[in-house]
Amino acid sequence: MLVARRPAGPEWKTVMGAQVQFAPIDRASLRRARRAALAVLGRDEHEGSEAASAEEQMAELGDALSHALLMQGITDWKDVCLMADGDDAGPGEVLECTDENKALVLSDPLTFEAFDAAYVIPFVVRERAKNAYAASPNGTGAAATEASVTANSPARPTPKAGAKDAPTGRKPRRTKTPKSSGTS
Repeated sequence: MLVARRPAGPEWKTVMGAQVQFAPIDRASLRRARRAALAVLGRDEHEGSEAASAEEQMAELGDALSHALLMQGITDWKDVCLMADGDDAGPGEVLECTDENKALVLSDPLTFEAFDAAYVIPFVVRERAKNAYAASPNGTGAAATEASVTANSPARPTPKAGAKDAPTGRKPRRTKTPKSSGTS
């Protein structure tokens, strides 16, 4: 059965004490984020940097994808402030939700990880769960039902019209009565 869901609306989440509104991740935003991530990876290769290992490239690609999704997905926030300079321990100036300020906030590794854990990782986990538990045509998915190894009862063939039963070990052969001698 195919189950369709209504598109989700923007959602407010708490990230590091601030309220952040995230737009739902849809196919179009995922495609745009993939293109942006591939552009970042391609740019780094052409800048003449040393060739990175496949593991480093995958980590960089994942970070670029998360960054692009976060830049698109953050639509508004409350209580996001720029740290005060010097010895002042209080919060600094309140930041507007602009692309420049999003990039500034996401440039901090701890903040980036917190935003990633609140927005991108739950999406990835849901997508993996959908793909892993889908029953596949050949029965290899996690949702495929397991078949029993042996049959519970023997199969009974249907009799064919006009066919006689063959003698088996259970059914003795009918013996013919011998004719008495001398009679015709």
